[in-house]
Amino acid sequence: MSLHTRKLVLITVWFFTSPLFSAQKSFPLNATPEEFAKWQKETRALLSDLLFNGVPPEEVPFEATFGKSEMRENYELTELSFFDRAGHRTTGLVARPLKPGGEKLPLVIACHGHDGDAYDVFDPESMYFYGDYLAKKGYIVFAPNIEHEYLEGITKTIHWGLLPKKVNFPWMGQRVWMVKRAIDFLLTQPGIDPEKIGIVGLSNGSMTSMFASAFDPRIKLTVCSGSLIMYERMWHRELIHCRCQYIPRMEGVLDYYDVFALIAPRALVIQNGLKDPIFPIHSAVKAFTFIRRAYVIAGAQDQVILDVHEGAHQFQMDVPSAWFARVLPIPEQSRPVR
Repeated sequence: MSLHTRKLVLITVWFFTSPLFSAQKSFPLNATPEEFAKWQKETRALLSDLLFNGVPPEEVPFEATFGKSEMRENYELTELSFFDRAGHRTTGLVARPLKPGGEKLPLVIACHGHDGDAYDVFDPESMYFYGDYLAKKGYIVFAPNIEHEYLEGITKTIHWGLLPKKVNFPWMGQRVWMVKRAIDFLLTQPGIDPEKIGIVGLSNGSMTSMFASAFDPRIKLTVCSGSLIMYERMWHRELIHCRCQYIPRMEGVLDYYDVFALIAPRALVIQNGLKDPIFPIHSAVKAFTFIRRAYVIAGAQDQVILDVHEGAHQFQMDVPSAWFARVLPIPEQSRPVR
């Protein structure tokens, strides 16, 4: 056996056995499409249990209020607040185009990362600029506030320290619920196409987007930038990540590639930078190997991409923009050119 052949054998053995040592409930790499669909159904229920530490919150009346508005280039930006659960309000900003391209438009949930807020999502100079970009293109965009001060049972100091093993309502679960109820509310408003819903985020906003899309099949396009990593690399190596992203009961049960696998066969863009210091590219590539396998099993290998750019921990729009135009086209973008 040649050296080259031995390397291929070792890689194959590692690929088809390593999930067994990483998480108890990882999807079977040799699953049939039917077996994979069954795994998704069961694992989505498991993920719900992990995110909410049991039963999801009760859906209470929104009692939504709209606040001040301001005119931006091509869109109007308005403050929005509503109850996502008893005693807790989700706040954020919703953008609507000044000249809609059609009666029903795509909706995009745009999630900021750490030390950001909804206004940063609509700041073209911010690292979370994608909300402004998409709003200018004619999308309806909602940016929820998901930083620590908008969560329950958390402090600013949770960034560092021991992994929190006991949390009544996991903080990532709170974010996912806020996104879910935002979609619920916005679909009661005029001008939104329920079949064209997307989500996008960078860093912690990307983590939120991943979990929200895995949990909520209504999301048809997911764009996650600066968050792809193997679970063990995230929490049990020298990297330091904010503890607000840690889900205690997920430890040893699911890997992050399993969460992404729950999105298949829906469109998924994953973006990582070659120079990202906190989400190393080699770990991202390893994780994507499993994600791509999930999409192959689901018969949707053309619906997922790993977009690797030359930068660091940042969002780049070129590839995501093309996917938004293809998967969630605005009606005027769908008109034939004459």
